[in-house]
Amino acid sequence: MNAFSAQTDESALALLGKRLAAFRIRNNWTQAQLAELSGVSKGTVERIERGDSVQVVNFIKVLRACGMLESFLSIFPDDLPSPMQLLYMGKIKNRQRVRTPKNTNTANFLADNTTEYNADKQANDTHKTPWVWDEDK
Repeated sequence: MNAFSAQTDESALALLGKRLAAFRIRNNWTQAQLAELSGVSKGTVERIERGDSVQVVNFIKVLRACGMLESFLSIFPDDLPSPMQLLYMGKIKNRQRVRTPKNTNTANFLADNTTEYNADKQANDTHKTPWVWDEDK
């Protein structure tokens, strides 16, 4: 694909007109047939193919008749909100990490011996004293 960034407006229109003429010829349409399909005058089709300026609405009618309107409209994507905008609008919920136990054997052991575990915990709870700063010195 060629880089067309250095083109003038006139050369871009001329290239667009040549491509439309080539498309029309490939489909075996005359300028009058394309004009009738588009709902524009034959002179409008002639001006587009020459690279002259035409009204945008007439150009869109010609594109629609050629089946190229969707391709033309896809040049500019839809203005959808960004993921951050969706997050601020509340459309996306904050994700939370799922925590899994590191050692599943310990979890199974504790689940099997819940009565012993609860009895030990109650015994330890009665002898607890509050922690004091610098107590261990």
